[in-house]
Amino acid sequence: MAATGPLTFNAPKVNGVADPDVDPEGHIPLELLRTGIDVVVPLWPEPAKDPGERDILTVRFEQPGQEPVKIENTYLPEDMKSEFIIHIVPEYLQNNGVGELWYDLLDSADNPSFSFPRKLTIDHTPIPSDLKEAEFPHANKEGYLNCDTDPPLWDGVTIKIPALSGFNVGDRCEVLWKGYSSLNGSGPEISGTRKNVIRPNLTDQDVREGYSLVIEPYDPHIKPMVDNASATVGYKVYRGMKLVGESKVAVVKIDRIIPGEDGKDLACGP
Repeated sequence: MAATGPLTFNAPKVNGVADPDVDPEGHIPLELLRTGIDVVVPLWPEPAKDPGERDILTVRFEQPGQEPVKIENTYLPEDMKSEFIIHIVPEYLQNNGVGELWYDLLDSADNPSFSFPRKLTIDHTPIPSDLKEAEFPHANKEGYLNCDTDPPLWDGVTIKIPALSGFNVGDRCEVLWKGYSSLNGSGPEISGTRKNVIRPNLTDQDVREGYSLVIEPYDPHIKPMVDNASATVGYKVYRGMKLVGESKVAVVKIDRIIPGEDGKDLACGP
C-alpha cells in the first residue's frame, strides 16, 4: 500500500451474520459458534504493488472476559485479491455477551488505517429444535394429497402451523416447503419447488392457536410432484435476527396418477 496516510474503512462483514443495518447487534448463529466465523475484508485502496512493498492486515475481536483476538497477516503484491477471508476459531467464541470486531492495516510506510467496529453477539442458549410438526389438514388418512384431495392440489396446499406456545407476539415465523421425487422426503430436492413463506409478526391468536397458510402457485411449487412424490415442511421462529425455535420436519405424500383402463396412466391436474 502506497504512503497515502490513514484511511477509514467500513466495518467488516461476517459470512452468515446479518449486516449491521439489518441486525445492529450482530447475532452469530449457533452453528457458526460451533464452527467459527469467517471475517470478510475487501481489498483496500492502493494496495502494495511494487517490489519491496507489503501491507499488514490485523483482524481484532474483543469481548469482556475473553482474551482479545489478534490475527495478523502480511500481504505482498502477488498476494492481493478482491477480498480476504480471516477465520476466527470457535475457541474465541465461547463466552456469551457482546464484543466488537474490526481490523487495521499498516502500509509499507507504516501508515495505520482502521475500520469502523461492528458488534457481534454470542449466545449459546440451546434453541428448541423439536417444535411440533406442521400439519396438512387436507391429506387423507394415509397421509396423501392426490387426485381426490378437496380443495384440489392445483388450488394450492394448505399447511397448518400449530400453536406457538412460549413464543412472543411480534416474533417472526418462516415456513419452508420443498418437493421430492420420493414418498419420504428423501433424495435430491426437485428444482424450483422450494418456497419460503414468512409471517413477519405473530399475533396473539397465532401464538395461542397457530395459523394456516397456502403453498401456491401450483406451478412450480406443486405440479412437479406427480408419481410417488412428497413434500416436506419445516418452520423456524425468530426474535429479531435471533433464531429461537425450530420444528421437526413434516412430510406429506403426493401422487397425482390416475390408473388407466388401457394400462396407460394419466396425471390429474392442469
